[in-house]
Amino acid sequence: MDYVLETQDLTKAYAGVPVVNGVSMRIGRGEIYGFVGRNGAGKTTLMRLIGGLIAKSGGAFSLFGCPDSDARIDGVRRKVGAIIEAPAVYPAFTAYQNLKMQCLACGTEQDDRAIKEALDLVGLGGTGDKKAKNFSLGMRQRLGIASALVTRPEFLILDEPVNGLDPQGIVEMRELLKRLNRERGITIFISSHILGELAKLATSFGFIERGVLLKELSAAQLEQACRKSMILHMNGIVRFADAMNALRIAEYRVLSQTSAEVFADVSVSALAFALKDAGLELLRVTENDVDLEGYFMNMIGGANR
Repeated sequence: MDYVLETQDLTKAYAGVPVVNGVSMRIGRGEIYGFVGRNGAGKTTLMRLIGGLIAKSGGAFSLFGCPDSDARIDGVRRKVGAIIEAPAVYPAFTAYQNLKMQCLACGTEQDDRAIKEALDLVGLGGTGDKKAKNFSLGMRQRLGIASALVTRPEFLILDEPVNGLDPQGIVEMRELLKRLNRERGITIFISSHILGELAKLATSFGFIERGVLLKELSAAQLEQACRKSMILHMNGIVRFADAMNALRIAEYRVLSQTSAEVFADVSVSALAFALKDAGLELLRVTENDVDLEGYFMNMIGGANR
């Protein structure tokens, strides 16, 4: 697979305390990589390392196959657009003027068509002479996205890009990022506290806690891990398989001597009758319906224990 970003034991420490601790991750070209973690887990610090805003303490990374130790890395970073922490905005300038300044800062051509296109994409094409100091928080966030897009990057790094957006704005931002990924092939590395939205957007996920990357998995693997099931609590487990065979349920797993998990759309009464015929009594049923947020909380809860 062609990787846009690879890190190997990447570390950043302050006063000897690691904030990013030996992270090894990969983001393939064309992916939307959802980065999940609590405040202070190391998400923003890692993004700042990749963006060249701070120096690493150890390990290595590569962008588009170029090692961070290579003299060409600054040139390669021109393929990257980023919003890390609060977007940089010139309050006395219009949205258009802000993007011209962004082009100047990045050393790229001040292309009027690219500027107008970026503003239209984020819904700021009609702001005219309105100064950024008079923008709402959501409009400033959109302007930050436009600043990241104006150089027509191949890789977007977005740290909490939906902060300040209302529900409609969040949906519009999600659809925009999907379109950029689908139609322009832009690879996206995104963090968000709104995990429900992230679950609708990302094609792969990385989970970080206390600077350590706990796990990476694809959207398909997450869906498999979070699919609905029922936990059956019984007075035993002998002949449980007979009851499942009678109901033609192929997917189940035994959890203990008195419980099992069933992956099927079947009524509780049908389960109770089948178990009774097998000589078992159904004592209670617990539904297991875990989403991305629940999956993450279960993961860090287990780590804390």
